[in-house]
Amino acid sequence: MEHIPCYYRNSKDGTEMVLVPGGSFWMGSAEEDRDASDSEKPRHIHYVEPFYIAVACVTVAQFMRFVEEMELDAGSDWKKDPDEYPVRYINWHDATAYAEWAGLRLPTEAEWELCARGYEGLRYPWGDDWQDGRRVCWDRQRGPEGTTSPVFAHPDGVSRFGTFQQGGNVWEWCMDSYDGKVYRRYAQADFRVPDQEDADRVLRGASWGSLSLPLSFRCSNRFKCYPTYQNVYFFGLRPARTATF
Repeated sequence: MEHIPCYYRNSKDGTEMVLVPGGSFWMGSAEEDRDASDSEKPRHIHYVEPFYIAVACVTVAQFMRFVEEMELDAGSDWKKDPDEYPVRYINWHDATAYAEWAGLRLPTEAEWELCARGYEGLRYPWGDDWQDGRRVCWDRQRGPEGTTSPVFAHPDGVSRFGTFQQGGNVWEWCMDSYDGKVYRRYAQADFRVPDQEDADRVLRGASWGSLSLPLSFRCSNRFKCYPTYQNVYFFGLRPARTATF
């Protein structure tokens, strides 16, 4: 059997990636969870193939290299932060283009959620207790520039797979188009990823700008935005890759 490494560094852009074994896990929220929206229900057993996901979000420095090499017009707002900070002001199309340039892709929201909460089904990447939000970059605990933090800040908030900031800092684009009722289909073991052209796309993870409430930071929380929407100061990306070599 071919050996698949647990960790590797992507040669194109330097992204550090960790293997998530895939398999079955609990996705979504229970019916009795009053903090959860209907779009997160029903809680169900979900299956994904093994995949890699980036240990941290794409940085300003990485995105700069992409823009220069591709001669892309991605606006200028994303240049506001230092090199080691997560790139933001990124729409879904630019996030997808970056991932493709790097030989990667965006994660599905099922992959994103498994990585964030682990097989234990944690409420937050680090556990089930909000702990006053001390483990993330958010509205009451912003970064040095008054907004985001460097991508490897808050190491005490890493997930079980060692990924940084799957709660807070920036919302992260996923591959899926948004379907508020798709979990009903998933509960019937139909795990096809929604991909409706010109539809809203899924974002996960909350951000530095999220309000002083823990609800947005739950691993099961879902958010959406139109894929061309560019001028949002808390949208970024974390690439993934199917686990084949």
